[in-house]
Amino acid sequence: MNIIEKSYMEVITGNRYDPDGADWHNTEMKALKVLARDMPEAESYFLETNHFGCCLHYGMALFYKLRKLEVPCFIAITFEDDPVTGEQTDMHVSVCYTKDGDKYIADPVESVKRNGEGKYFDIPFDYYCLSKGMVWLFNPYGKHGDELFFEDFLCHPMEIIRAN
Repeated sequence: MNIIEKSYMEVITGNRYDPDGADWHNTEMKALKVLARDMPEAESYFLETNHFGCCLHYGMALFYKLRKLEVPCFIAITFEDDPVTGEQTDMHVSVCYTKDGDKYIADPVESVKRNGEGKYFDIPFDYYCLSKGMVWLFNPYGKHGDELFFEDFLCHPMEIIRAN
């Protein structure tokens, strides 16, 4: 098992998907005015302590673990369907990483939603981009890391990739 798969398994094992609990926590984080550079560690700790979350928590936790292991990676955000309207107005967080010179996506919350079943890492980035239409890449430790995560940081992607 390579370090990416090992980190992925650490993030998903023993955890559950809980959008209501995640919304409560996200509201709390907004009120605390958390900086982007602090989000990965904070969300990793939240997940390890509470064992539930949404795509934001799982994505940030995996990003945090991979960066600690010096794996080049970024937060990837795409549109997803709103569960009520069915329109693509919600945002979905995953992790874009580089392995052997190629970009891939890991989407740990998808495994969690399926009780650990399914392999949602090593997804070729080009395929993922084509299936989503557009991907925004962010680096919480980069140029905009000192911005408030929810208020400012998400307005400054480092790159926007559109499907060809």
